[in-house]
This record gives sequence, structure tokens and C-alpha cells, in this order.
Amino acid sequence: MRQQARVFGIVLCGLAAVACGDNDDPSAVTGVVYSWEESPVPITVAGVTVGVFGTEISDTSNADGRFTLRNVPTGDVFFTTEAAGHWGLVDYWVVPTGGDISLNVIRDGEIARWETELERLIPATEGAVDILYYGRTGEGPVGGETGTITPSGGDAPFTFDVWTPVDQASVIADEFNFGELVFPSVDPANATITATVTGAPGETRCVVDETPGTQYPIMAKTLTIVYAFCQPL
Repeated sequence: MRQQARVFGIVLCGLAAVACGDNDDPSAVTGVVYSWEESPVPITVAGVTVGVFGTEISDTSNADGRFTLRNVPTGDVFFTTEAAGHWGLVDYWVVPTGGDISLNVIRDGEIARWETELERLIPATEGAVDILYYGRTGEGPVGGETGTITPSGGDAPFTFDVWTPVDQASVIADEFNFGELVFPSVDPANATITATVTGAPGETRCVVDETPGTQYPIMAKTLTIVYAFCQPL
């Protein structure tokens, strides 16, 4: 799950809607799809269907993983990815983005590795939610942060110790001050969930980065990303 950390500078451009690059058409969104797995170099993925949730706007990533979406509505937008042999993602950005965005897919084999290491199933017929905890320079999770989703998932959350999934319901922070909680087995019949986050007792406070009360789409075989900003008390 460190792939997201590698491209997080671009993510912040999206969340803050600041000018990180040139985009002559504010209704167009360009970007690159990456495989979200352990690798010294981010791996681009071709043939991924990239869409705007709730619309028919879509494109397919080319040989370099690049895509262009036209006539994207401005404001808060959930982007989706889908590809054979992969889990997709639902990821939140603010449009205009001011530059390229990065989106991801997760290989089925990577999910299978999590299942093996956790000794439990992560059904592809259901969705999952990943709360990604981060901070600015010198800030972020320290470990021990928690979160909940409503309606709750069908299985307990897990976190990551670098690349190893760990069966516990509180964050393990990495050296880059990132941490995650993944809630698997979320019924896509719920359609949406809401999320709340809590800082490490006596050390950090955390808030969901998007507007409080935001409802996040849930889709089968898809990981929905929720950003949580943490800072010291």
C-alpha cells in the first residue's frame, strides 16, 4: 500500500485543488493508472477503465497507463478504476485538479497475498474501505489511530506494517508518517458508507479530509479510499 505514499504529492494537489501543472481545459482530467503494490518503481497499467462515479464519463488507459476524461464536473469527484485481473479503486479528487492525477488498481495476486498472510478471505463479491492516515511534514499518524465505517464491514479491519498486512484494528505508522486501516467485506448493497477517525490517545488528532459526513461509494471488488489528516495534539 506504499504506492499511494509515493504519489501522495500529486494527491495533495488534487485535494487542495492547487496548480501543480498545466491544464488548458478545466473540464478535462488527465492522469496515470498505477499498480498498487510493492515495487521500487511505480508500475503503470494499460487497459484500465477509468470513470467518474455516477456518470457515463470514462476512458481506457493507454500503453503508458495514461487516460483523459472529458467534461468532468467541477467540485468533489469520485473517480473509479476497473480492470480484468485486478481490484479497482474509488478515489476522491477536487476538480479542476491543476494537473495530472494518479489512480490505482490492485492485482488479484496482491489481494491473494493479503488473504494468505491474514489467514482470512477478502471476497471479490464485496467491497472494501481503506482509511489512509497522513500528515504534513513532521505530522501524521504515530500508531494507534483508529477508525470506523457505517454501515460496518462484515469483517474486522486490518493495518499494514510496511508491506505486511497485520490483523489489528489500530494503525501501524510507517517511516513516512502514513498509516492505513482496511475494512474488508463491505456489502455493495449498502451503496455508500460514512467514515469517522480517531487519533492516537494523548498523541494525535485526526479528521476525515473530505467534508464531514461525505458518503463514499461502495462497489464489488473495489477498494474505496478515505483520506484522514492527522497532527500532534
